[in-house]
Amino acid sequence: MSSMLNPLQLPSIPLSERKQLPECAAIYFAIDANNRVLYIGKAKNLVARWRNHHRIHKLEEIDQEFPVRLAWQAWNEENLGEAEKGLIKRFQPLLNNTEVETPAVIPSEIVLRDFLKNFSRRLIIFGMEPKAPDTLLKVHLKYDWQNLSSQGTAAKIKDYIKQNQNTNTSLKFKRHRYSNFNLFAGETFRPGSRAQLTRARQHRSYNNHWEFACNGVVIHITPTHFYRNYKEKTQVTKLAGVNFRAITEEVFAEEKKNSNYELSGLCCFRSDPVPLLWVNL
Repeated sequence: MSSMLNPLQLPSIPLSERKQLPECAAIYFAIDANNRVLYIGKAKNLVARWRNHHRIHKLEEIDQEFPVRLAWQAWNEENLGEAEKGLIKRFQPLLNNTEVETPAVIPSEIVLRDFLKNFSRRLIIFGMEPKAPDTLLKVHLKYDWQNLSSQGTAAKIKDYIKQNQNTNTSLKFKRHRYSNFNLFAGETFRPGSRAQLTRARQHRSYNNHWEFACNGVVIHITPTHFYRNYKEKTQVTKLAGVNFRAITEEVFAEEKKNSNYELSGLCCFRSDPVPLLWVNL
């Protein structure tokens, strides 16, 4: 099929509109206004791949003089590598196999705000740990781990981090094991059985604790069993200038009264603690 492919006849969008790319496995082409194929690549998730593509810096430079568009062909994920290799050999794109230019350093605040905007509907603020002489102020966010699919929050966060891991910024995501997941403690499963595979997916979704620091504030993300219940008891606030939901003071006080272990050591989130230095960028 790849030998018959004509990139100029494929669906395409302007480089500047890359956030509108579909979520699919695909072979993609960067093509300029003179119909030159600049770059060919593969992606298991096309829109995610272009959130922080390693060639975006150079392509944006070209786009200023010769508008660049992104064309794509949906592809079988198992055959992406073979197809990409064959198409690169056939079209000899200008940027493949050339040195990647290092972009300017992106302020960590910009990356933080982009992450929060992407996950504002998937995370809620539980509370804060005040700043101490030897520790930074901490904001604790919770996610719903019970969607075990590739569309679940845990999978989406992992995908976001993977796609942005080469971003030239000081904001770095750290992942820790959260805890042992013992929903089926005492039970055994036949290797390869449906029950065993389900438990493995539950572990991958639940057993995550991410943390990252920006502008003197540390953000923690951990799972909760009661996300949906809590989300119904939240109000809109701001975190790093981004609209975000936080559990209300009344709910926080009630849960504290009931000795909710998830709120241990936390105080209620009342105002945005992240100072913004690049808000106008």
